[in-house]
Amino acid sequence: MLGDSRVDGIGSTPGTDRRWTDLLAARLHAHSSPTRCVVSQGIGGNRLLAHGIGAAALARFDRDILATPGLAHVVIAVGNDLVFSYAPRTEENAAFLSMFPGEPVGVDDIIAAHLQAAARARTHGAKVYAATIAPYGDSDMYSPEGDKAREQINTWIRTSGAFDAVLDFDAVWRDPADPSRIRDDLHMGDNLHGNDAGYAALAQSIDLTLFDRPSAKTSPNTHPHDTDRR
Repeated sequence: MLGDSRVDGIGSTPGTDRRWTDLLAARLHAHSSPTRCVVSQGIGGNRLLAHGIGAAALARFDRDILATPGLAHVVIAVGNDLVFSYAPRTEENAAFLSMFPGEPVGVDDIIAAHLQAAARARTHGAKVYAATIAPYGDSDMYSPEGDKAREQINTWIRTSGAFDAVLDFDAVWRDPADPSRIRDDLHMGDNLHGNDAGYAALAQSIDLTLFDRPSAKTSPNTHPHDTDRR
């Protein structure tokens, strides 16, 4: 699982294994006999393209993802390139955003980063799933321009056919009354990160049969559009 703070489980109860990756691992264990390991490589503040808090996800991809023994599936779930690039440059945000140097990136840059990660994973025989970027309206990082870019990226993730499946985390968390926001019962109070219920909802949304599939080298013709992730 290649990701940021939402993969790292910020907002879940510490020490209780209630991140969505923990809950997915428990579901997989109960679902099938072959042993499966869910390796969470989520780093709070991490981005695909630029260093900041930790090396950029593409820079650490070989070490943290491709070097995983028995790698069969890769989930890409990194939204911070978008969030930080479009965040309001206010006095209140200045100190926080200073931890994330580099030029802002756009939709095309983020799409290209996803495609690079997918291609590198497939050279190792892994299937590649991408998560849509969940909402963050009313958070300190929100801007209307960022939300428009988020919708464009999510549309591409859902419809491009670039991935073996899509985990539609946006659909799980968004408030039907305001799709730019996370439902109030699913976030930790910051309108950005999940709470225990939010991460449980992500884990429960995942189709476990995605992880029954053979690797991409064995079955090259598998097509996307399941609503899940790993």
